[in-house]
Amino acid sequence: MDFKKKLRTRLYIAISYIVLGVALIATAFITKMENEYFSSLGFAFAVIGIARVKQYFLISKNDETIKKQEIRETDERNISISNKAKSFSFSLYIMLCCIAIIILQILGKSDLVNILGLTVCALLIFYWISYFIIRKKS
Repeated sequence: MDFKKKLRTRLYIAISYIVLGVALIATAFITKMENEYFSSLGFAFAVIGIARVKQYFLISKNDETIKKQEIRETDERNISISNKAKSFSFSLYIMLCCIAIIILQILGKSDLVNILGLTVCALLIFYWISYFIIRKKS
């Protein structure tokens, strides 16, 4: 994929974040929910979208900045660091959830134990499916 096209796709995704954020905020105010979850989540989506749009315009202001960003994203060392960070985050999440499951079971919070257990199982299923797909393609 052409890098400029990739950047343009990111811009469209960022704009969709802003639209989603505004829609969530509007929904929260129109329905007058007592729960502020929708408006807070909408605000977060809008801020993230605005930050990404700003980042897009900073990167795409000239061909030199586009080339620098492309090198940053395609450099093997940076890709390796990113993959190691993702792997570490995945392992840390699994371990913390397992510890939380043990502690919550001791405290008798079986509903939370079930939710955390299901998220761990789902994440591990996604991991194995993606592992076999990637291994087959490589």
